[in-house]
Amino acid sequence: MTLIAPLLTALWSFGSITGASANAPVTLNGSEIPYEIWHETVMPGEDVQFTHPANVSVYIGDEPAGSSGSFEAPETAGTYDLEFRKPDGTVVHDIALFVLEPATHIAEDGRLNGFRMGAYPQDTPRGFIRLDKGHGDVKVSPSFRIGQFLCHQQPDHWPKYLLVSSSNLNRLEILLNSLRADGLTEADTFFVMSGFRSPFYNTSIGSAKLSRHMYGDATDVYLDVAPKDGVMDDINRDGVINKEDANFLYDYAEDLFATSDAAPKGGLGSYSANAVHGPFVHVDGRGRAARWGR
Repeated sequence: MTLIAPLLTALWSFGSITGASANAPVTLNGSEIPYEIWHETVMPGEDVQFTHPANVSVYIGDEPAGSSGSFEAPETAGTYDLEFRKPDGTVVHDIALFVLEPATHIAEDGRLNGFRMGAYPQDTPRGFIRLDKGHGDVKVSPSFRIGQFLCHQQPDHWPKYLLVSSSNLNRLEILLNSLRADGLTEADTFFVMSGFRSPFYNTSIGSAKLSRHMYGDATDVYLDVAPKDGVMDDINRDGVINKEDANFLYDYAEDLFATSDAAPKGGLGSYSANAVHGPFVHVDGRGRAARWGR
């Protein structure tokens, strides 16, 4: 991962963490980092709290970010490369640090730097990930890139804005890893048919007024690797591709999430094919169980 946005006015603090031990967890703003590759969202100039083992150092790009237990986030919205490294240079955690564009920058016409955001019916997010052209390959977890979650609007307009929730992304990683371990797929990611939706786009397609997609907390996904042809794989291996494949994936996910202590609670939905898409499964991280379509 490379530093995408310049550091500009970023101010980094230095010192040492009192009581840091060799086996202390790596945390950001109180949450333990679950994977070697992950992400974090912060507001411009926000004080970012962290912990790490005594033999690990923190870097923004190639510059030390200090070791006092906190640093001040850059003032400019963009993507920054935050790494936790051992003395030999081994990267323990590679974090895409997203400094958000504040929601207060949305103009009266509902546009954010020309991107049609629209108005939230409630709970407007504090800010949005800014994505500039050519930066969609930034990894937000071991199996997913930020560009997979872009809203399907204004294809030629940049910058674009979006959100992706840690809870739902963790659910997707747990589900995909389990499917691989059980020999049900060799896919290195899910195909994300729909990720973030701006309120403008969400309204234009007639989706639910309070859709979790508007908060980056929902994804419509399917497996597409055998063969890679733009539709769901025959995951139940009955020789045809239809809603039974979505139902199979839904049932598998429901059983997995019911028994996993690591998976955050959330929603699942099973959908059949129509004239514009094949079968798929909705996965979200709303914080409580919700089930439909089965």
